[in-house]
Amino acid sequence: MARVGRDLLRQRWRTTPDPARPIGGVPHLVAGNGSPELQLSRIVEFEIIPRLMLLHGDVAAPRAPSRQDFSITAAHVETLAHVAVVGDPERTAQFVQALIAAGAPLEQVFLQLLSPAAKLMGEFWIDDVYSFSEVTIGLWRLQQVLHEHSSGFRLGAASMQGRRALLAAEPGSQHTFGVAMLSEFFARDGWFVQYEPKSDWADLQDAVSSDWYDMFGMSVGVDMSVPTLASAILELRRASRNPKLFVMVGGPAMALIPDLSERCGADAMATDATSAVATANQWLGSMRQER
Repeated sequence: MARVGRDLLRQRWRTTPDPARPIGGVPHLVAGNGSPELQLSRIVEFEIIPRLMLLHGDVAAPRAPSRQDFSITAAHVETLAHVAVVGDPERTAQFVQALIAAGAPLEQVFLQLLSPAAKLMGEFWIDDVYSFSEVTIGLWRLQQVLHEHSSGFRLGAASMQGRRALLAAEPGSQHTFGVAMLSEFFARDGWFVQYEPKSDWADLQDAVSSDWYDMFGMSVGVDMSVPTLASAILELRRASRNPKLFVMVGGPAMALIPDLSERCGADAMATDATSAVATANQWLGSMRQER
């Protein structure tokens, strides 16, 4: 049955014919009723083209939602997850760019589109909808989109205030999208970020012993041994130049271990990038008041 379901999904997202388009209004972006090409074409037809017509003075253009009206939905997330895995290489960037042009703010795109799509890909792999290699390709495409929009996301970033963060994925992890996303939010908030997606524990110990870091953040996968993680964090603290190094954990393991930070000896954990930045800032502020 799993194989049948996987084949049906592949066929649906690669070969579904273009059904009748809705008449006027906003794009009918429902992941279950069209191919990736249809999803993209609907955004262009019902969002971008009307905006261009209005810009150049043409009349009778249907009302396009304002930037305040537009919001990303679960349908967008599901569409992107499939497009990134089975679509043409450029389709992922095109789909995201179309949503941005339709009015989706970059922060919403990062938090409510790219992150959930990456999580959904992981679920597809667990459910045997897509293979590990297919999901890896999809996540790489999402990371490319993240990189392409990094400079725009950091426009107006806070000035550097001496805050330094070392961010890493669990050593041995093949999927590092979450850490890449986290680094963007810390950098936009004015942190100096050292991003180490492929380092082992020895590399991380060398990093904290040679340079001063206020915080260390790690994305923990579901296969990570908690005792191993606890031991590694203890060794990291011992090696750190900063005797009060703030350690934060997050990632897929949190869904299975709600008290992960307590069990592994971390100071805190965060469910998303914005809460991670807020928690780190709050801790650093309290430390500076004590000095």
